[in-house]
Amino acid sequence: MKRSYSPLEVEEWVLRFWDKNKVYEKVKRMTWDERPNAPLFAFLEGPPTANGFMHVGHARGRTLKDVKLRYARMRGYRVWDQAGWDTQGLPVELEAEKKLGMRSKRDIERYGVDRFIEECRRLVDYYIEHWERASKRLGLWLDYGHAYQTRHPRYIEAIWEFIKKAHEKGLLYEGRRVVPRCPRCGTALSSHEVAQGYQEVDDPSVYFKLPLEGLDNTYLVAWTTTPWTIIANEAAAVHPDEWYVFISVGDEIWVVAEKRLEAFAREVGLEKYMVVERVKGATLAGMRYRHPLAEEVPYHQRHEPPYHTVLAANWVTMEDGTGVVHLAPAHGPEDFEECSKRGIEAYTPLREDGYFGPESGAFKGMWFEDAGEKVIEVLRGKGLLVHAGTVRHEYPFCWRCGTRLFYYASRQWFIRITDEIRRKMVDGVRSMRWAPSWAARRMSDWVENARDWCISRERYWGTPLPVWRCTSCGHTVVVGSLEELRRLAVDPSSVPDDLHRPYIDRVELRCPKCGGVMRREPFVVDVWMDSGVAHTAALKQYGWLRLWDQLYPYTWITEAADQTRGWFYTLLVTGVVWHGKAPYRSVLLQGHVLDKEGKKMSKSKGNVVWALEWMEKHGADPMRMLLLSRAPWDSVNFDPDEVERYRGYLNILWNTVKFADTYMELDKWSPGPPEPGRLQAEDRWIIYRLSQALKRVEEAVENDNMHQALQTLVDLVVEQLSHRYIPLVRPRVWEEEATESKEAAYATLYYVLRRTIAAMAPFTPFIAEYLYQAFVKKYEPGAPESVHMLEWPSVDEKLLDEESYLAVEEALEAAEKVLALRSERRLKRRWPLRRAAIAAKPGSSLPVERLREAADVLARFANVKAVEVVDSEPGWAPRAEKIETSSMTVYVDMQLDEETMLEGLAREVIRRAQVLRKELDLPVDHTARRLLVYATGKLREAVERHRELIAREVRVGSIELASSPPRDGKKWRIEGEELVLSLEP
Repeated sequence: MKRSYSPLEVEEWVLRFWDKNKVYEKVKRMTWDERPNAPLFAFLEGPPTANGFMHVGHARGRTLKDVKLRYARMRGYRVWDQAGWDTQGLPVELEAEKKLGMRSKRDIERYGVDRFIEECRRLVDYYIEHWERASKRLGLWLDYGHAYQTRHPRYIEAIWEFIKKAHEKGLLYEGRRVVPRCPRCGTALSSHEVAQGYQEVDDPSVYFKLPLEGLDNTYLVAWTTTPWTIIANEAAAVHPDEWYVFISVGDEIWVVAEKRLEAFAREVGLEKYMVVERVKGATLAGMRYRHPLAEEVPYHQRHEPPYHTVLAANWVTMEDGTGVVHLAPAHGPEDFEECSKRGIEAYTPLREDGYFGPESGAFKGMWFEDAGEKVIEVLRGKGLLVHAGTVRHEYPFCWRCGTRLFYYASRQWFIRITDEIRRKMVDGVRSMRWAPSWAARRMSDWVENARDWCISRERYWGTPLPVWRCTSCGHTVVVGSLEELRRLAVDPSSVPDDLHRPYIDRVELRCPKCGGVMRREPFVVDVWMDSGVAHTAALKQYGWLRLWDQLYPYTWITEAADQTRGWFYTLLVTGVVWHGKAPYRSVLLQGHVLDKEGKKMSKSKGNVVWALEWMEKHGADPMRMLLLSRAPWDSVNFDPDEVERYRGYLNILWNTVKFADTYMELDKWSPGPPEPGRLQAEDRWIIYRLSQALKRVEEAVENDNMHQALQTLVDLVVEQLSHRYIPLVRPRVWEEEATESKEAAYATLYYVLRRTIAAMAPFTPFIAEYLYQAFVKKYEPGAPESVHMLEWPSVDEKLLDEESYLAVEEALEAAEKVLALRSERRLKRRWPLRRAAIAAKPGSSLPVERLREAADVLARFANVKAVEVVDSEPGWAPRAEKIETSSMTVYVDMQLDEETMLEGLAREVIRRAQVLRKELDLPVDHTARRLLVYATGKLREAVERHRELIAREVRVGSIELASSPPRDGKKWRIEGEELVLSLEP
């Protein structure tokens, strides 16, 4: 072991060790092939999208996965750990477009779909290579050799099988519906995609008038935040059971809902008005109004009833607006449904690319948002604008490209979510274990309101929709497999090995009804369906469906919190539709990784930390610790100073092991288990502490509280081992002879360190492996080849002594208070105190023997010359500090006398002399020839008085007091006196 911990050197060595010795492959064989009857831990990988590099946010999720999997292997589970890659869909297409300098679907068509598909494929290959390399560098052990890829023909075939199953159950249908659409990507989106792209924005808040026919100067007042939709307005809606009021405003009459009147008047600044009539909404139903843009959009002049009519609708809300809803059936789901019932067709002057077409009159060629501004200007000019303000609200943007979405009526394919499916999904959610527990309610609320799933996308690089339509009679056929496709194809040889567009589009079928030619519907499938069928398709890709009954439902999944509306949801839908039950049992949500200042990372801000780049400069283990340091579902700030702090903790572990190894090697110690009868109080205490820590870590990891597990291990290493146990046993380790005390210290230290290293392995796999090889394997050559082949550590019950543990724990509590008093009085720890006394409190169950143990520990840890056990308050107590613990009272004399002061000064000299030994890099067992000391005043007296102590502690043959400072000496000032030391090795 080198003197100090270097994450890069350690991890590069470990990576070579793992690779050369095929350690993962051996562990895989051990934990899967050789455990056929062990309890199963089936992990389903939420596949990273192969469209960019891994950043530290990704690294956090992958670290959480690795901790859980390594722990499960050590706990004796039969672990399923197949990797996976999400390789299709908009995320990949947009990256390819960016690389090729494209801005729209038209650019793809001009470039050539086949060439574009090849570019997507190359891009995926490139990013998969990066992700696998970065994941391995992070230490994430998955079965990458059998990773599922959503672009693989057999994987795609599984998606087809799911769609065919939905069709056979009567759930697949085609319909013209209003769905969210991204004009930039040129495709419809599903509700779960839309849910991931909401942003809080300021939008227009427009109140405008609809002139009622047959009533002079009388207007319905409607409200909208999308004024461009007024171009496509075809009706207005009111609530039949609510009261509406006619109010006089100047020489006009306005109609609004009574419940909205006060809020409406306040927002638009209306101060003078009078209510002149009050009617139910049902009375307004059937009234006609003149379209406010009839002159600008001549198309509306051709409309007859029921167009431009007031409709009664129970869904009209009194929560905002005026209680009068303007209906644009082409751009609102409720508008579309209501108008369809009344025979009002959706008028769609807006094109799919977001620009208004030729039928939009004065708005032709305008981008929809720009058209909204012009609508406001036109309404103002015609006297039909009541108020134009702004409202801050949430609006959906494309989850991939960030473009503002709009709702649009188009022909799409859907999977129907029936009440029965919804109920089974809700039951599944409620039966699962969620971390955090509140996530179950969030997921349940979403599922309870699940809508039909729009699965069709007008794109290219994706799973082709397996629906063929007859060009003659319109009959459709849904294909569920390649075998079926070859059987139905007019030319079986036309069925390509690569199922992507444009190759699959060339396959024609013969219509079973009329004999006509059938061509494939020109859609690909929602990319969320790709990963959503991973529970089955990942197995089908490798011909492993025989394992499905064992693995399904999977034990555990984890991804970011927003996946309640993404992958968690689509997995659930496909699992229930296909197999009748939920596909997973427990879920861990992940929070975001923010920058040092707590801001969201983004490429545009330049504050993204790329995981591989960071690890290649600074190592993985300290970064893993930071990423695990907060509750997994909470955000964590990626602060390099914090990473450095965790590197410091690992350095403490390193130094603790190095301390043990140095003296064990020096004494040629051979390992053996601790013997209860030979252990001293602090040995029993640290073993008990170890047992407690291991149990806390087990409970924390099993409940997905990895942060608590990490905190427990850090406390064990830093506070209990390094700051408490090592100082207590250091004098025993330094004993010259092979004493029973030293042997017990070595046995305890090895016992605790071996188990601590094993417990650290899931969290910091690199340093754990290195210390295992350098320390454990050195003393146990026959131990398993890798730390990751060990069982989860436990403590022999025979070594647990709770009574002794409690006594030492209280002694250390008292000692820490003594150290605090020292700090207040500026009395250094190296300066011994004269005396202390311990007395049991009335009713204490601690026997005298345990009190003596506590006294011994207090003396050594707090550096007190003499600690006695007393029955009552000692005579010197009035001058002492009194410290209380739960079972004892401690009296401490904080006054220094001449003798303790001189010993303290001698220890100051020892500390400086040890610095010289370290600078000369002397072995710990080497006795230096001479220490030349120049000291003044009390410092010189201390050296004279404690010459033997200094020589023993510094390991030096002789100490010589000089009359003048040595020429090559090192200088210090201590308590106002001068010290100069020179050490001859």
